[in-house]
Amino acid sequence: MASLDNASSLPIQPILPEQVSLLDFIFPGLTRVLTALLPVLTGDLNIYARVLCACGVFVFIGSYVADYFWGWLETYFTSTVHVDCTNEAYDMVISWVSSQPFAQSARSSLASIDLQSSGRWNRPKSRADDTNKKPLCYAPWNGRFYFWHKHHLFVFHHMQKQGHFGYSNEEVSISCFSRCPSVLREFLEECRGHYLKLVQNKTSVFEHQGDMWNLSKPRKFLDPTTRSWYSKRAIAYQRGYLLYGPPGTGKSSVSFSIAGRFDLDIYILNISGLNDSKVKTLFAELPMRCVLLLEDVDAVSSKRSDANMNLGPNGSHPSLPKPAEATVSLSTLLNVLDGVGSSEGRVLIMTTNYIERLDAALIRPGPVDMKIEFQLADKDMVTQLFYFIPENSPNGDDADKGKVVKDSKLLKLAEEFAAKVPKVEFSPAEIMSLLLENKRSPRQAIDDVDAWVQRVREERNKSKRADS
Repeated sequence: MASLDNASSLPIQPILPEQVSLLDFIFPGLTRVLTALLPVLTGDLNIYARVLCACGVFVFIGSYVADYFWGWLETYFTSTVHVDCTNEAYDMVISWVSSQPFAQSARSSLASIDLQSSGRWNRPKSRADDTNKKPLCYAPWNGRFYFWHKHHLFVFHHMQKQGHFGYSNEEVSISCFSRCPSVLREFLEECRGHYLKLVQNKTSVFEHQGDMWNLSKPRKFLDPTTRSWYSKRAIAYQRGYLLYGPPGTGKSSVSFSIAGRFDLDIYILNISGLNDSKVKTLFAELPMRCVLLLEDVDAVSSKRSDANMNLGPNGSHPSLPKPAEATVSLSTLLNVLDGVGSSEGRVLIMTTNYIERLDAALIRPGPVDMKIEFQLADKDMVTQLFYFIPENSPNGDDADKGKVVKDSKLLKLAEEFAAKVPKVEFSPAEIMSLLLENKRSPRQAIDDVDAWVQRVREERNKSKRADS
């Protein structure tokens, strides 16, 4: 130990002139730095080791005390609300936070498309204005951030919590230095109002992933006074509609139109690939006011309906394709639609291409209040489609107001086009595809219709031969 102590206190040899010139040549100015450090380096190095250890202990104890003090402060002097990423309230909070100045200065942030200016919500004013399309916005991410709002100090904390089976869930917490929770509730109401302004006149669409959701006249039914009327008479506050007909006749489009017309979110549920447990979970998580679109409801498993189907001589239906194997039972679907476990306040829309496959219990009054058939395009529908598609047809504002600008020349072309299209053979979607290809040239659509009819028929025949 004595030798070590003596070594630590040995004086450092001064820098020789020959070394100085060489060091200055390689590292200009280094000599002055070394000369200034000589008085420090010639001291006892043990003193510096003790000072360094003392600083480390101070930093460790200081961080522990700071964490303890902050935890005590949060426990007794703050109010906190937690928002899970799977809830729409998460989008409301993130949307508001992204629009605040403090979000732009956060060192850790999440980049996303701006909700307010994105093409998803607002159409661009011109095709050439590419600079305003889908601008980026930034929200604080994975950390703790402080901001002042209405004379209150808030803490925005984004965290990732470890879930089941190795999956992680995101969660946001908002804390306020106030023991009154009303401050946080007013803040969340402001976030909600900001979010609703962004999505005003828009329809949110929610589709399921597993067992989770990743958004008389319906208006009278959705009125709050109507709900009170139903409640007083102990009648289930719900409505169900069955839309049936060939593919491409507009069943899903009408569902989206209803949701947009009455400012409701629409939840799309496809029975294929689900089981009874997942269906029950999805129905339990539906909000009070929404449109539930149940697509391809004929995929529900029903031994009774299979036995009662009209079969051909070879044991299969002559005109219907073989249904896909279903895992959702009819009893489960009936229970969530019209049983004790059914939810109220929603508009149910079921669609099917083959009403013959549906069990009578599924389409009886109760689950279904109205059945609407969608047919293939007749002459009148073909005429209206032709009159609507060309660029010189009435604009959207006139159509919304119910005003139809009559163009005699265009009307004659529409009648000529309708005369060439066979009645009740093609769906509106198929006819729309032809018209959209020639939206700038109505005459070209008329010239191409004969070849188009032949081509579609050939494609159908090939498809039938492949299925057989």
